[in-house]
Amino acid sequence: MSLVPVLKVNNLSTHFHTRYGVIKAVDGVSFTVAAGKTLGLVGESGCGKSVTALSILRLIEPPGKILSGEVWLNGYDLLRLPSRQLRQVRGREIALVFQDPLTSLNPVLTIGTQLAETIVSHEEVSRAEARRRAVELLLRLGLPDPERLMRLYPFQLSGGMRQRVMMAMALSMRPKVLIADEPTTALDVTVQAQILAELKRLQEELGMAIILITHDLGVVAAVADEVAVMYAGSIVERGPVAQIFDRPAHPYTRALLRSVPRLDREELVPVEGQPPSLLNLPAHCAFLPRCPQAGAACWGEKPELREIGPGHAAACHRLFPWAG
Repeated sequence: MSLVPVLKVNNLSTHFHTRYGVIKAVDGVSFTVAAGKTLGLVGESGCGKSVTALSILRLIEPPGKILSGEVWLNGYDLLRLPSRQLRQVRGREIALVFQDPLTSLNPVLTIGTQLAETIVSHEEVSRAEARRRAVELLLRLGLPDPERLMRLYPFQLSGGMRQRVMMAMALSMRPKVLIADEPTTALDVTVQAQILAELKRLQEELGMAIILITHDLGVVAAVADEVAVMYAGSIVERGPVAQIFDRPAHPYTRALLRSVPRLDREELVPVEGQPPSLLNLPAHCAFLPRCPQAGAACWGEKPELREIGPGHAAACHRLFPWAG
């Protein structure tokens, strides 16, 4: 599979201006994803993962504003495309599976109507052909009796079924990039495994690049090729999944991995302290109040993401004491 990046995100920043100050939800985020590869975007709740996904597709609403950055897909910058052209790109070339399928699906339209509408809006096909393709997609995603399911409303489906419907909607145009925001949250282990296996199969078939947003490090270890760890709106470590799990460099990454339940350890080791408020973030390292290795240099400027090995980068003053 080609390692040429199909999606490049450079210095993406999205802030929310409120009466109390500026919330830096995404602050200088950069990463790439190659065709046929999966990037796991991980971190605690509120670290900016979902806002990053929404920013890539320019779905940020006021008071939020994308202040800077570039999102390159197929030779053009999504942040500077005319709105009409961007609407054609969304769904066809890059798609997003939202975190909560129940609130993302229209409650007063049947599943069949919503799936067919997605296909018709991007391709010149009849509604009969669109419905046929929708049935085929639902069947491929392991949903039983798709003809009957097409006549149902979202509230009549289980959480796992709704999640698969959202995936079918996102995959209906065979996009080059799929962003899956917590696709297995609140699902039982069996359904979770089925959805991840289907995602992997479709990725191999279509050559898609996938950005998998999740809290579950077990899922990341099983399906991702690379990992980007986010904290307080920024990426603090990025690299191949094997290196991140075997040799984590950033104190936050190590703390996350220690907090995962293990069979050889009876007690859980939580990450001490609380994530910072993104409102009026300090100029120094945001992880400093929780970091067991903090030193005098950590009170200086915010550390930059620097290479520490082939494809492996981290943002920590302790790793680069000479950088100042």
